[in-house]
Amino acid sequence: MVSTKSVSAASAAAQAANEAASALDTETRNEEIVSSLRGFLKHQTERVALYKEFNDAFKEYMSKRMTQEEYATICRIVTEGFVELSVEILALEAYLAGTNNNSTDTVSASSSASWSSATSSSSEPAPPRTRSLINSPEHAQLIREVQLLEKQKLALTVQGQKWSMEKVAQEVQDQKDQEAEQHLDRVIDMEQEESPASSEPSTQPQLKLSVAEWQSKMDENRDSLNQIVEDINEKLADIQEAIAVLVL
Repeated sequence: MVSTKSVSAASAAAQAANEAASALDTETRNEEIVSSLRGFLKHQTERVALYKEFNDAFKEYMSKRMTQEEYATICRIVTEGFVELSVEILALEAYLAGTNNNSTDTVSASSSASWSSATSSSSEPAPPRTRSLINSPEHAQLIREVQLLEKQKLALTVQGQKWSMEKVAQEVQDQKDQEAEQHLDRVIDMEQEESPASSEPSTQPQLKLSVAEWQSKMDENRDSLNQIVEDINEKLADIQEAIAVLVL
């Protein structure tokens, strides 16, 4: 017959084991959150590099040191890079949020490596993860906020490049118009010498924006872009802070 003392001891041991398992689960969960957030920061660094390549190519193209075909190739490569990063980041966000779907539950390489080291000491690839294990919407929201800002940043970057090209085109057109006007003035002067009473030709209304107006729009675009970058940096600081809290 089992004594009451033995039953109590067994119950206490079971409770201690459950508490230990619970603590281990929490620790593992925190490690996965940290790994996912660090994975996102790594992708963010890669995104910054893509922006640099994009902007550098545009400068080269505008300075006539890159052909239109070469510039188009860079744009295609950068676009593909942005798409790949977006897929990886969405996977991290879904994993943190505990989103269930029918897609493959693999995430970024950096996060997968952390998962592998936490579950096995072998060099074999880690098995797919179940996203519902994490269920940390507050950390997923941190990534979502950066993503929304990055969407605005990309739109402003493309818009700024378009407006820059419009400004340059207008400068070229203004130069042509100025040369044409100078030629026309010489013709008018010659005609007035022969017939002083002749009327001057009517001028056509200017429909396009002036160079100054394009510059003003570009300045507004730059200010908006700088503000977006500042907001992104603040959100990234929040993510760094969240990581610091979890690793304490």
